[in-house]
Amino acid sequence: MADETNSIATDVKTLLEGKVDDKLAVIERRTKERLRSLLGDPESIPSQFEYISYEVTLKRFNRIGNEGMQSYSQEGLSMAFPDSDFSEYQDTIDEYRRKDEEAFYKPKKGVFRFK
Repeated sequence: MADETNSIATDVKTLLEGKVDDKLAVIERRTKERLRSLLGDPESIPSQFEYISYEVTLKRFNRIGNEGMQSYSQEGLSMAFPDSDFSEYQDTIDEYRRKDEEAFYKPKKGVFRFK
């Protein structure tokens, strides 16, 4: 448990004070962890979902310093943030999970031979 807490604290410190490459590494790792969870924890992220990982990582990087905000406005600039970084991809993720579950529960066709 201490390692997990330390890892979270280290990641937060990196996001607040780290170099750009270190920030991107943390965001990419955390984004992929979340995407794997949403997909049903496959061994790795299927290649057709790499674009989601890329786009969410980019969005999260650009939002550093504004985490937790629903909207931001300053001198005519206004930004609104979705409830979830993955919300616009949820239909695609749900479709993948549905197909994955159907494949898992679908009876396998085979040949029986009696002697």
